[in-house]
Amino acid sequence: MQSLPVVVLVDSNMVVKDRIRRILADQDVTIHEALSRSELLDILKENKDQIDLIVTDIEIDTDRSFDGLSLIKLVQSKSDTIPVMVLTSESKKEVITKYLRQGTADYILKPFEDNYLKEKILKHISIESLTEFTVLKFSLKNYLNHEIYKAQKGGYSFTLLKISFKLNSAFSGIESSNEFYKHSKAVYREIKALFWESDLYVQHGYHSHLGFFPFCNHENSKVIADKIIAQYQAYKLKDPEMQRYDITQNFSTYPTDGENATDLLKALENRAEEKQLKRKIQGEKLEIAGDIEINKGNQ
Repeated sequence: MQSLPVVVLVDSNMVVKDRIRRILADQDVTIHEALSRSELLDILKENKDQIDLIVTDIEIDTDRSFDGLSLIKLVQSKSDTIPVMVLTSESKKEVITKYLRQGTADYILKPFEDNYLKEKILKHISIESLTEFTVLKFSLKNYLNHEIYKAQKGGYSFTLLKISFKLNSAFSGIESSNEFYKHSKAVYREIKALFWESDLYVQHGYHSHLGFFPFCNHENSKVIADKIIAQYQAYKLKDPEMQRYDITQNFSTYPTDGENATDLLKALENRAEEKQLKRKIQGEKLEIAGDIEINKGNQ
């Protein structure tokens, strides 16, 4: 089996593809290119279990009947472990929402900074990088600003949710990327089943889920949190392998935690960092207590 991460580029724009190659020039990455549905099918057939990421535009010019949505559906029909990153200049809210609902791992607007795109790609092809707090996309800020405008006019609250899914410390570092992706997708489907179609609940990479709940205040968010925990615990009982994983939830509520997208996203990030710090302190306390017990035993 090939050991290097594999990235597939699906774009007729040679300038963009050459730029991505330059961005990844200092990384040990294998890059394949496809210009049509048939070429992508060939690559999937030959490399399906080794592909770490597919990067595509919305329009694939050499095959007009095969657009970004068709590509995502095709990939999902062949494998539920391959993330698809959309790289496009299309910034319409309804298009972005459509792609997020379909399950795209990232939606990145052109023009983009090289370092930004590189960071995004590495988060998907490196299981270590994926454990870091995911940087929320600019397109999500646009979406939130639009929803804030509606909430202001309607005089209602809404809640933003971020769920992080990861191996617990007892199993950290011993899971293959394909196994992790498989379980991540399964957990996403389990939790998504809790919500209405009108709620926006999407997978953001393979370590995170994002949820948007209109007419949901701070107290209601606690009800959602309890429902998620109950669903996840029930799922863990059905599948013993799930004992290796943990989920954490963070919420921010408009207008309690902020009246603009930047403040709401910052509140999410701060709460994630606070929980991470608390876990670290608790771990250090347990380690110190263990050392004390060992020293007592040796006296």
